[in-house]
Amino acid sequence: MSQDYVLIAGAGPVGLTAAHRIARHGVPVRIIDMAGEPTPLSKALVIWRRTLQVLDATIPYETFLAAGHEARHVRMIANGKLLAEIPLANPSHQLPGGVFIPQSETERILTAALAEQGVTVERHTKLLDLSQDQDGVTCQLEGPDGNEECRCSWLIGCDGAHSVTRHQIHLDFPGESMDQRWILGDVDVDTATDPHEAVIESVPGGIVAMFPVGVSRWRIMTNTGEVDADTPLDDPTEEELQAILDQKTHRGWKIVKSHWRSEFRVNERQVERYVEGRVLLAGDAAHVHSPAGGQGMNTGIQDAANLAWKVALAWKGGADRAVIETYQEERHPVGREVVDSTARMLRTAMITNPILRQLRDMALHIGLAIPAVRHHLTDFLNEETVHLRDSSLSGPLTKRADVQPGDAFPDVPISISGRQIPSTELLRGSEAACIVLGDVDVAALEDSFGSNGSGFPLNIVRVGQDADDVRDLAHAFGFNEQGVVLVRPDSVVAIVGTTAEVVTDYLSQWGRA
Repeated sequence: MSQDYVLIAGAGPVGLTAAHRIARHGVPVRIIDMAGEPTPLSKALVIWRRTLQVLDATIPYETFLAAGHEARHVRMIANGKLLAEIPLANPSHQLPGGVFIPQSETERILTAALAEQGVTVERHTKLLDLSQDQDGVTCQLEGPDGNEECRCSWLIGCDGAHSVTRHQIHLDFPGESMDQRWILGDVDVDTATDPHEAVIESVPGGIVAMFPVGVSRWRIMTNTGEVDADTPLDDPTEEELQAILDQKTHRGWKIVKSHWRSEFRVNERQVERYVEGRVLLAGDAAHVHSPAGGQGMNTGIQDAANLAWKVALAWKGGADRAVIETYQEERHPVGREVVDSTARMLRTAMITNPILRQLRDMALHIGLAIPAVRHHLTDFLNEETVHLRDSSLSGPLTKRADVQPGDAFPDVPISISGRQIPSTELLRGSEAACIVLGDVDVAALEDSFGSNGSGFPLNIVRVGQDADDVRDLAHAFGFNEQGVVLVRPDSVVAIVGTTAEVVTDYLSQWGRA
């Protein structure tokens, strides 16, 4: 039983991202899923800018934009009146604030990228049991050809809220379930609409949220009142959805055809440990929360990008296993904040007291008229507020710099050879990158991200010479004439300095881990 590969359970967006990002480093990977086919459903409907940025090094953001629609703004309405229009684009950035795209399309793009690396999803295959020791994980699988025992070096559970992986390592999933019935429907309507905006209408007892799936196809989602936890789920009828549009919104839409109708309950839960020996959890297997803000899939994909390079680096011998623990250190607090913040958003939206609702709506109308408040909310939705500055993997903070170690590599306009591009394009095709601005001597720079030459090739990218215009990029890092920036494989800034020795000293720490 060979254990020279990483096994991933679950082939949704999170598992596909983990497999794709591990395979990019030349590490053998195997990915299984119980389902016989990819989901045909829209499910998660938005990829936010931070996720586009994280994926851009291997899957250009234009790929997702071509399969969806740019998310440009959110309209908030109460009593038929516009409370606020929140812009999702930031003029200082080059990437869109987000892309409205069905999850089925997101999975198609990720699956195609994985196939280019020679990896296919093993379907009709599920994890039954597992045991682990210091050297690997032994798994019992059930597949189309019968049962199989396999052994892998690492197991990553991306198998959803009812994760078999999580149950097999006996981790609790503490949290609570809301006593509200929620329903959704993906429907075609009789009116041509703007596919670049989401609409949220405040109604007595909650909200009606509407998100574009296409030009005339929309996701309708609302809560319909309290329900006992033991009450079985009951999918809504098309007539119920039409009544909601008629009675609770000011859209005037008539449903022409429904594609998916479902009832669900909101759970807010998170495991205490994302890493248990040689088993890791990501996405819904590790945290579930309110759909407010569309954060779930995005947080899971970023989990996967974070853990993938660490697992690959440990597998290749470029770092001690202790690097895996930094996944817990970096991503658990992010998951906790998402659970808490989306819970606050949802409970605020579901206020039923008429006086409190009026006060809330007034506060939203006044507050969101202030540019700084709108900008903060946009940054939260785009996940621009996520940072890892306190991580043990982040270098020291720098003075007079907007972008610090632990932040995402900045998305600002630069001009290379007369072509204006997003600065994130500098990372494309690199497993790890060192961005060099100006005339810095990099002759002594390490050529590997990892210890003893066992890590990833470090791509040195020189900019800022000749006619290149990288003033915005230099300003983001507080550089005057020259500088160097080491960027991790997940597009997070590792360390910033003005000489190559800063990067060399940082990389040498891997050998002392």
